[in-house]
Amino acid sequence: MEGSDHDKYLSRISLMMDYLAINGPTHMKVLAEEYGTSERTIRRDIDERLHFFPIEIKRGIVTLEEGFNLDDKSLRENELLITELALNSIKGIDEVVDKTLHTVRAKLSYPLFFSPYNLKAELYEPINMNSELLNKIEDAITNRNVSSIKSNDLTSSIDPYKVVAFDGIWYLFAKDRNDMKIKTYLISNIQEFRASTKVYSTTHVNTDELLENVHTAWFEDGNSFDVTVKVKKEIAHYFELKKHLSSQEIIKKNVDSSIIVKFSVSCDEDVDNLIKAWLPHIEVIKPERFRKKLISELELYVKELKNYTL
Repeated sequence: MEGSDHDKYLSRISLMMDYLAINGPTHMKVLAEEYGTSERTIRRDIDERLHFFPIEIKRGIVTLEEGFNLDDKSLRENELLITELALNSIKGIDEVVDKTLHTVRAKLSYPLFFSPYNLKAELYEPINMNSELLNKIEDAITNRNVSSIKSNDLTSSIDPYKVVAFDGIWYLFAKDRNDMKIKTYLISNIQEFRASTKVYSTTHVNTDELLENVHTAWFEDGNSFDVTVKVKKEIAHYFELKKHLSSQEIIKKNVDSSIIVKFSVSCDEDVDNLIKAWLPHIEVIKPERFRKKLISELELYVKELKNYTL
């Protein structure tokens, strides 16, 4: 890399750190526009050059871990630039040097982001963001290109919207142009991906707004219904502290300290695991169909458990 290019990217990542520290959570698109580059470049800056900093990316939003700061006791911007430039000049000499560089960076960066808080990050399926497949998908999403996808031996014409993670598994969130419904495609099952030059009309902002109300990979476009549950007093506090789904709404507080909670979902799976995780202190009130389904599943589970022998 030429020196001027090196200085340019080092300046960008340093300024980006300052920007995040001052402005808080920021979408990658905003950072890309701020520094005149692409979202893919911002992502690679973070993954490859800022991996030792406490940065989280969730649904395109870049966030610095609470407690991070660059104060007078730490390396200043120009000092960080010189240090990083020096370290990168000897990167790749051999494996021993690279391991030593990693250790040095860890020691230099530790005082910058020590925090008394410990936030448990979700474990994600490993994904190669530099793979040919992901590069094609990223370009198609960025340019809003209508694309052809082959998954599980089926070929579809789609509008690719976002690469998203549900429960740590990566999916392509896209609209199937055959039935015009939004679906999820497991990244690991995609066999072929080809982008055309045709541009679809949905904007990235509209996609982000839509994703706010998508809870699982089993999302069913065009389908919506309410699930109402009674949360007993033993766990009511945890539902008052936070929303477990973005559509959660507490509609009643009972005199016995239990609460009635409503969720708007697109399929049973959106709320199924949540309810099962809080049994026996949560009860489905309606819809009756879902209540009966849950009872049937639990009865079958108990029956099989009783019949199981070691």
